Amino acid sequence: MMQPEGGSGENTERFALSELRDRVDGDEELMREVLAVYLEDTPLVLERLSEALEAGQPEAAAKAAHTLKGSSANVAAERLRSQAYALEQKARAGDLAEARRLFTGLQSEFQALQNMLNQYLA
Repeated sequence: MMQPEGGSGENTERFALSELRDRVDGDEELMREVLAVYLEDTPLVLERLSEALEAGQPEAAAKAAHTLKGSSANVAAERLRSQAYALEQKARAGDLAEARRLFTGLQSEFQALQNMLNQYLA
């Protein structure tokens, strides 16, 4: 079950394979396709987020974080979804210093998730 939006994300799964498998009704080919698209698109979203944070654009940062939150939720990457939500909230509040701090952890989490998913897809 997904954690509520306000969840801390501390004790959440990086990737819930069984949850994603349920979402695609056990269609392994579709699941692999969804994950491949996620892995292709997410670095672009992270780049937009980084650029918005560096340029001091809280609305653009919040929008990119919101996009990342949604796509991560779609692939059952709960830990990254939770971190993106926290960053989105900080950006919406105009706290770009904290949003930048959260971005570092978000990048690390995506790298770990990316490694895990690439191993799964190999």
